Amino acid sequence: MPSTIKKRTTKILELIDKGITLNKAKNRHKLELVNLYNKILEEVSQIEFELTSAYPEVFMTPGPREKLNLKGISLKNLGLSREELKRAISGLKKEERKEIEKEYVLYKPNPFAEIANRFVEPLTLFLLRRFSKFFKPLLKSLRVVNLNMLSRSYISLILFSTMLAFILLIPFLYFFVFHSIVKALLFAFLGSCVTFVVGYFYPNSIISSRKKKIKNELPFAIIHMAAISGSGITPVNIFDMLVRSKEYRELDKELKKLMNYINIFGYNLTTAMKAVASTTPSDEFRELLNGMISTIESGGNLKDYLRQKAEDALSSYKLERKKYLETLATYSDIYTAVMIAAPLLFVTTLAIINVIGGNLAGLSATTIAMIGTFGVIPLLNIGYIIFLTLTQPEL
Repeated sequence: MPSTIKKRTTKILELIDKGITLNKAKNRHKLELVNLYNKILEEVSQIEFELTSAYPEVFMTPGPREKLNLKGISLKNLGLSREELKRAISGLKKEERKEIEKEYVLYKPNPFAEIANRFVEPLTLFLLRRFSKFFKPLLKSLRVVNLNMLSRSYISLILFSTMLAFILLIPFLYFFVFHSIVKALLFAFLGSCVTFVVGYFYPNSIISSRKKKIKNELPFAIIHMAAISGSGITPVNIFDMLVRSKEYRELDKELKKLMNYINIFGYNLTTAMKAVASTTPSDEFRELLNGMISTIESGGNLKDYLRQKAEDALSSYKLERKKYLETLATYSDIYTAVMIAAPLLFVTTLAIINVIGGNLAGLSATTIAMIGTFGVIPLLNIGYIIFLTLTQPEL
């Protein structure tokens, strides 16, 4: 197609302008197209599986039904043959191939997930059909979490890990712990249940962590966007510049997803923003995207909207930090009372008891002092440090 030829020619000329020879420019662009082809197959496969999981009664029951057709996608659609691909790759040096693959390959297969699919994929499909409601929350979390893995593969990985934990725990518990096959089976079963529960809720913990990190990065990203928009740049280029800046590690994943929708799948800007808003774990980022969509579709001034959002975001950021500092002051008072004053009072009481004689709960004052000094107080300090780590905002 003329438009396709023009785009490929433009891409090659851009590479030549960077000082790359004509042959290397052609080879780089061909390898980029092949990786783009692999990405398309991955996305279509993801869509097919998500539809199958959401509507098993339509896609998994016998009889005529519509399915997504992948046969229409081939190397020929990209203007390449396998021989051209081999020549393109062989024409590059080893270092150049690594550099290009690092730049353009978006997803790499997980070896453990491949092994899990080989052994338990039929069981995974059966369970998804039979207990679709049970797996629905997990599938929803996997769409948000961005694990770079198919939902089916992740569920297979959970099931395979659960079985593997059960099989490995039995001999370990029997020979090294209980020396009883009944107890070994019981605790191995409990261990495998814990493995399944951890795997099931692991995406939720990642979502929570990502939500917190995006919330911390977002005020500075909005300020960045407002500053860029002041130059009259288009909204697409605003997102592209944020991605290229590489300053927002967690938000970058959402922005790359948005750019992929635009550059790879041909979505317009508002459609791509709606797609990202529907799957982002951050409520604040979703609100920003929806506000930008409303501004664009209503013909409003995007520059003014971003400037106002930047002011609001910065004010909220400062207010949250101030609130945390006040909370930290309260925690400091509690620590002083519980971890400093109380142990001193306790030691004084034990010293008096030791002088006059007597025991507490059958333990001597010396024993209680040793337990408190080397056991209780260190554990309380460790617990306090962990509590502060969990409650503090991301820096």
